[in-house]
Amino acid sequence: MRNILIGGAWPYANGSLHIGHIAALLPGDVLARYHRACQDHVCFVSGSDCHGTPVALRAKKEGKTP
Repeated sequence: MRNILIGGAWPYANGSLHIGHIAALLPGDVLARYHRACQDHVCFVSGSDCHGTPVALRAKKEGKTP
């Protein structure tokens, strides 16, 4: 059993969704599922560097609080 670390980034909150988001996220998901099927210990982490103004603008547009 091996320890596997896979990282992925979320799409920006203020952008529109498009096929590129799938292209960025899908390979990590496939790798994680493969290694889990091989009984490896997988840590698949994700996060975003989108903070501040982009989040505030999107929240305002959607009538929500950041």
